[in-house]
Amino acid sequence: MLKTERQNQIYSLLMEKGVVSVKELSEKLFISESSIRRDLAVLEEKGFVKRSYGGAQIINSVETVMPFGMRTYKNVEAKRVIAKKGVELINNGDIVFLDQTSTSYFLAMEILKSKSVTVVTNNREILNLLASSDLTVISSGGTVSRANNNCLFGQSACRSFEEIYADIVFFSAKSLSDDGVVSDFSQEEVFVRNAMFSTASKKVFMCDSSKFHTHSAYKQCTLADMDYFITEVEADEKIQTKFPNLKVK
Repeated sequence: MLKTERQNQIYSLLMEKGVVSVKELSEKLFISESSIRRDLAVLEEKGFVKRSYGGAQIINSVETVMPFGMRTYKNVEAKRVIAKKGVELINNGDIVFLDQTSTSYFLAMEILKSKSVTVVTNNREILNLLASSDLTVISSGGTVSRANNNCLFGQSACRSFEEIYADIVFFSAKSLSDDGVVSDFSQEEVFVRNAMFSTASKKVFMCDSSKFHTHSAYKQCTLADMDYFITEVEADEKIQTKFPNLKVK
């Protein structure tokens, strides 16, 4: 197992349990305890975990920028459910905007299986995923984010989306508050999504339930601005009452 993949799996187990012992990680991943300790030291240095005697615990912060590879291991089943629902909204021939999130990456995998569309994205991992497919794939261009290096942002990225008319845009974000406000920790990413919204006919917010009841520093939009809201659980009746025009999947 590659070191990066191993660290992603360690992080995923910590996300599930909060606190895990070195022994348990070693047994679950079939890796020596000494290797587990080295990986935990790397994860602690990056600010994702805190080591304790015999194990480690997750550092949970809505402002933590988790590497993309680790995000693809977080809430995997929820993202798969959301992606399968999302792909049903896409018609062959559509121009589709996908943002830089891992949820959009899962949707891109579903698109790859069954659709013939044009994908425009600022997500470098989606570009790599679709590069050898028969789909038409357009990169937004822009500057690589230091905080989130799968993401392209800046004026060039925004301009690319503002100059293409999409049939539908899919995006996720860090937080969804109880009053229906969608927010994120990155102002740069908020700006790029706003450019996507400006020319997209339909707007789809994808959000797994782990992000409910939270908020981040920068407001993106509200559910009232969206056409569709996709989650993996049954939506709260309060949301459907408050936003009667919102289609919930």
